[in-house]
Amino acid sequence: MLNGSLALETVKKVTGITLPFRVAAEEGPGLRVCWDGGEEARITAEDQAALSRGVFLLSRAVKENRKALNKAETRHFAHCGAMLDMSRNGVMTVEGVKRWIDHQAAIGLNLLMLYTEDTYTIPEYPYFGYLRGRYTEAELKCIDAYAAERGVELIPCVQTLGHMRQFLQWPASGPLRDQGDILLIDSEETYRFLDAMLASLAACFTSRRIHIGMDEAHGVGLGRYLMEHGYSDRFELLTRHLNRVVELCSKYGFKPMMWSDMFFRLGSRTNEYVDLDNHIPDQVIASLPPVEQVYWDYYHTEEIVYDRMMAEHSRMGRAVYAGGVWTWAGFLPDREKTLRTMIPGLRVAARRNTDTVFATLWGDDGAETDYLMAVDRFTLFSEACWTGGDFDPEECELAAECLTGMPRELRSAWDCFYADTWNASTGKALLWSDPLYSYGISEERKEKELAGAAEALKILDAYPAFADRTDIRYTRCVFTALARKTALIRNLREAYEKKDLEALRRIAGQDIPETADAYRELMKAHRALWELNRKRQGWEVLALRYGGAVARLEDVADEVQRYLDGALSAIPELEEPILPDNKGDHYDSVSTPSAKS
Repeated sequence: MLNGSLALETVKKVTGITLPFRVAAEEGPGLRVCWDGGEEARITAEDQAALSRGVFLLSRAVKENRKALNKAETRHFAHCGAMLDMSRNGVMTVEGVKRWIDHQAAIGLNLLMLYTEDTYTIPEYPYFGYLRGRYTEAELKCIDAYAAERGVELIPCVQTLGHMRQFLQWPASGPLRDQGDILLIDSEETYRFLDAMLASLAACFTSRRIHIGMDEAHGVGLGRYLMEHGYSDRFELLTRHLNRVVELCSKYGFKPMMWSDMFFRLGSRTNEYVDLDNHIPDQVIASLPPVEQVYWDYYHTEEIVYDRMMAEHSRMGRAVYAGGVWTWAGFLPDREKTLRTMIPGLRVAARRNTDTVFATLWGDDGAETDYLMAVDRFTLFSEACWTGGDFDPEECELAAECLTGMPRELRSAWDCFYADTWNASTGKALLWSDPLYSYGISEERKEKELAGAAEALKILDAYPAFADRTDIRYTRCVFTALARKTALIRNLREAYEKKDLEALRRIAGQDIPETADAYRELMKAHRALWELNRKRQGWEVLALRYGGAVARLEDVADEVQRYLDGALSAIPELEEPILPDNKGDHYDSVSTPSAKS
């Protein structure tokens, strides 16, 4: 039964807009919104999420000063929504997830996955999620009920083969380990563990769809399994394990889906996932149990790639498409990369009448970006879902302004973090890089980041009414620290090479302390944003990084001062030339040239 009051409450909570007229709701196919400018609007909607979208469309009409609205829409994806990564040390609080549900329900998206490698509770395995902010059964049931009331299906998204490093690090998990992050196939101990896992999930979720993961298990069968059983055909090994997992899913009434890359990689001559020459053999497809294959792609910009891959997935059964809203490239969402990759992917998915489509929001390398800062790009998915493959990007921007309450130009400040919109995250690399070892970052890229930071701060200054928002305060601190750090890296080496002692005194006595202060302010702003939506467990990862950055700045100031005082004959780190190659932009890659031993 539709709940009109709840839809009005949900949309108002998100947009802050109170409709100045009554809304009458009735159940019917699709979505139809009729308002002639009078004292009552009528919405016909097929479910609660559709009804909320109808209220959102009316709210947009009011915000945009329109005098009437008559619109009919039909879902092009039966199931469409988000997957939130809760496994990279950033587990959202129950209230944080509720806020996310309100936002996606408001734009008519009806699916939500919580990607939990080990961040939920399996009573028989106390080290599963130990000290990681794992969800309790009561918390998951609370989220499940809240989502269902708003027309959102909450689907467990877990791992049943690889990506289990957090759990397998404990000695008590040794009997389950093939190698570092992969479970031991063909071990009955493993299947007892998976049975307990599925029993726990079945008790917490009302949905009987489940995502069982199984991606990127690159070393499957090549660790302890190899020592105990010898080499096995990896297609057969993977298929055998999948059959056991699907059998266990059936025991609890679950209908599984899985990431498809392992089958595609094993079928590729170059071990590539997206290989347009790849063709999964018919006999392999015939051997697969009933499981939906999820095609994930956050990288390509050409429709032909998405079309070819979706066609190949369709041969394996009902295909699912997972795109990406880029939250894992640095401190801020990469909105441009999301736009360039998701428009072609969504257009193809709509043309192919894909049943299930969702956007992943990953937290790789520290979960630095708050997911709600990226919710504006979810209007791409809602417009594709409700208007089809020919959706208008301008409509997405207008919807985003209503959804976030922020003008598009203000949100565009985040784009300035990515000076090169199609390469490495230079901004992140500069913020975490050692001040004396800025390897792999060209002078051109440093200048682009300085210009980007200046532009972003100029944009933020133009919107003083938003200055006290937690996410905007954080954004300002990001660009302030980035500008100071980048200038410091450039000026310190230049002053040393020129033997400009006056400049070095200014750097040691003023520039470095001001940069350290900028990091302290960024840490406080980041912590406030983190605690708004996430549990405290996991924050220590970033606290340690910030603490290390400040301590190293203070150490460098001391080193420069000792050089000026004659206690050191040189600054050895600056004596070495900068070579062009880099190791990537993750924290471990840029914070020190010394690899972990």
